[in-house]
Amino acid sequence: MKTPFKLLTLSIAGACLLTAGIPGSRVSAESSSASVPVQAVPVSAAVQQGAVKVSAKAVQEKTDLYSADLSIPVIEGLKDKKYQDELNDILERHAMKDLELLKKQAENDAAEAKKADFEFRPYEVTVKYEVKAGGGAADADMFSIEVTTYVYTGGAHGLPRTDTYNVLNQDAAKRIELKDLFGADYKQTIDKHIKDEIAKHPDDYFKDGFEGIADTQSFYIHQGSAVIVFAPYEIAPYAAGMPEFTIPLPNQAPTPGTEAGSQPQKLVVNGTELSTVDAAVYADAKGTVTVPLRSVAEALGYELKWNAEQQAVELQKGAQWTIVRTGKDEYVINKMAPVSLGTAPAINSEGKMYVPLAFFSDILKADVKSEAGTITIR
Repeated sequence: MKTPFKLLTLSIAGACLLTAGIPGSRVSAESSSASVPVQAVPVSAAVQQGAVKVSAKAVQEKTDLYSADLSIPVIEGLKDKKYQDELNDILERHAMKDLELLKKQAENDAAEAKKADFEFRPYEVTVKYEVKAGGGAADADMFSIEVTTYVYTGGAHGLPRTDTYNVLNQDAAKRIELKDLFGADYKQTIDKHIKDEIAKHPDDYFKDGFEGIADTQSFYIHQGSAVIVFAPYEIAPYAAGMPEFTIPLPNQAPTPGTEAGSQPQKLVVNGTELSTVDAAVYADAKGTVTVPLRSVAEALGYELKWNAEQQAVELQKGAQWTIVRTGKDEYVINKMAPVSLGTAPAINSEGKMYVPLAFFSDILKADVKSEAGTITIR
């Protein structure tokens, strides 16, 4: 019986051919497969993902030798239509190439198993995707999608592979690289963060297994952070799955420093002055005054509930309800249509969520005044 790692090895090796089949292509992923002719399959209803829509193109096949369940992403809404077409072509070709490789390997291995009188277990391949950043204003025009391919070719378990695609959604789209996000010293920055995290739980990783990120390191962008992804067995045992390390992007949240320049620095809520330590006032990069959500909302009598899965905070006071999501410039009140305030909620390095001051006046309808160096909210 052939090794169950053969298909995975071929798939990763295909990364070298990612742009070779498309002259002038500007599209790339951190790992992928080579190209084959595509098949026509039904397209499901599109799901809105920020400024970009992504729908699933389904391919399902099953024989005595293999089964396939592919959800191939189809992207709509990128400003650069040529780039979009190239990316969609690559996504489909990669998925279909993995399927073709699986078919051939299943046929060959089944024939060998029959000759050797071994039991042959049907092979499997699945493809799923998840949009991590929607490409709209809330994500700083960054579109990020993760495609996971799971392959089983015998043995105790199969192996997953993750391909990530990160695109700056502008008229002339371009692939986003880690150096674009963290600067020229990105490797040192990221390596230090990962080593520090591994040091917290050293028994979960191979000793000396991480020596530094690769030039083509897989990552995706999600809620103001870059998430570094590793393959199974790369730096940790199989039980660890695909290790991920989340690193906040620079300038994605209010940074403690000079409080809002000439902006008001005192914060008085319902007649009580809040501590400048616990409730400092900052201005974001655009000069928008931002204040800590929890400190102010609780002082106004709201109950707050943190939703870790959605990275969101729900606020309720009597019949009044709203929710704010990290990185989403979409504010709702009592489940009405969302309102944009021009600035998305962000979490700073201390773990505090900051929202624009206008949230309290425009969404919660509080009386907000700013004068003589003091912000008053009632």
